[in-house]
Amino acid sequence: MIKFYNITDRENQEYYEAIEVYKAGTPDELQLKPEIIDNKMDSGHAVIIMAKQNIMPAFMALLWKLEDTNFMVNEIISIIPSFKDVPFAKMYFDVLKHSEYYQNNHIIFEAEDPDFGNKAERIEKLNFYLAQGCQWMKGIKTFVPDPLSENYENTILMLLTQNRFHEFEPEEIKQAIIRLYKDLYQIDADAYVLEGILNNIPKKIELSGKYL
Repeated sequence: MIKFYNITDRENQEYYEAIEVYKAGTPDELQLKPEIIDNKMDSGHAVIIMAKQNIMPAFMALLWKLEDTNFMVNEIISIIPSFKDVPFAKMYFDVLKHSEYYQNNHIIFEAEDPDFGNKAERIEKLNFYLAQGCQWMKGIKTFVPDPLSENYENTILMLLTQNRFHEFEPEEIKQAIIRLYKDLYQIDADAYVLEGILNNIPKKIELSGKYL
């Protein structure tokens, strides 16, 4: 039996089980320090969704609410390697689409940019997001900094929203991106690397149910 749990504070056993899933399922070089995740949970802006198979913790995801916006960011998805064959990611999307987080927010996923790295592999991942109901935010190129070095991952933005025909204004997306980089990566709006992203936001925001 698989059961999902919503974790909104650190005052329960499931929180510590979720952290163990994160440590086991995320490469060491990509892991946030435990105290950073503790601070995120204490802020009141984060929620962890964890899954157990029978009594074994196996999957966790962390969502972060971008303050003063209608957006949340899916910051972490982690699966213990021995459970890779269980379709936890698909089940997670099913759970997410029945949650209050989805009902009240647009949810951003930072996906690897197929223009960099293994294109076929990255497009396959994008097609998974699209199959779960996400849409590609066309023309917006972003990056995710490595938590332990000066390296970064080139990314694009996928959006899960119950209103697939919502027309987003460029300024709305700009403010969400500014908040994302401030909250998740401690990068200010006037930073050179962020200016490049903001200056290239299209004048018309287009969402697509397929990539290219």
